[in-house]
Amino acid sequence: MRPGGRMEREKFKYEHRELLAPMLQDIKIPLSEYCFANLYFFRNTHKYEVLKSGEFYFLSGLSYDKLRYLMPLKDLRYSEEYTNELVRIGKEEDYDMIFPVPEEWLPSLEKWNFYHDHLEQDSDYLYTTEKMQHYPGRKLHKKRNLLKQYQNLYVPHVEELRDDNIQQPLDLLDSWQESSTQEMGDSDYYQCREALEKRKQFRLKGAIFYADCEPSGFMLGEEISPDIFTIHFAKGDVNYKGIYQFMFNRYAEHFCRGFKEINLEQDLGIEGLRKTKRSYLPDRMALKYRIHFKQTEPSVQETELESPRD
Repeated sequence: MRPGGRMEREKFKYEHRELLAPMLQDIKIPLSEYCFANLYFFRNTHKYEVLKSGEFYFLSGLSYDKLRYLMPLKDLRYSEEYTNELVRIGKEEDYDMIFPVPEEWLPSLEKWNFYHDHLEQDSDYLYTTEKMQHYPGRKLHKKRNLLKQYQNLYVPHVEELRDDNIQQPLDLLDSWQESSTQEMGDSDYYQCREALEKRKQFRLKGAIFYADCEPSGFMLGEEISPDIFTIHFAKGDVNYKGIYQFMFNRYAEHFCRGFKEINLEQDLGIEGLRKTKRSYLPDRMALKYRIHFKQTEPSVQETELESPRD
């Protein structure tokens, strides 16, 4: 089948891993969506479908603000033919946008009549691994202080997640959900539980954190590029003072060695999550651009740039 012919569409499922995981690994960009585990665990949230047109594959999804988007599964800088087919499908199938697109790919779309924007709530927070291992400088003094308080108040301990201790993070997750202000269907409870249960299938690195021999938190993450490690899930019992400062610090020290940066993913527009992630002083934000084709009105930014009429 050649590009431009009949398109095949399938609901996203685990069996696509053998096909899609190598494609995603070849892309090597910092955006957290470009790893199979993230796509799989949130497959129902975003209603993912795998599209095939000729030899090319794409992903169809629904954003948190209910816009239909087409996601590339190939680096747009290295295949003009793939980019042309992406744009053709996006227009002919009436998608709201192509998303998520890193800044590095924007020049590859210049010949098309489009405008782009991004939402702050979509952007991933990236920190140097060294920063999370040491909390250096005056501005992170409070983080160092809370880390020390945790170490002084309790007997701290870290264990790698194993079959014989998996029930502890599952129980912690239940407790976390009970104290959450979000309903179970609106939080990431189900996605996190599935990740814990299927961690070995996806080769996720998990850790449990203890205070006086009692489990107080856990984390799950994985490599998304040779230089970047992403933490998909981090849940702690805030009754233990300094738990999150201890978790981020020890996880970076024990599981993220050899990686330059740690990606803590987006804040989804949740104010408490945004405040927490900003408090660790991100070294950069990985913006996720939305590509819109100029079939209707130009963006607000473009309108503002037009010369005023006499």
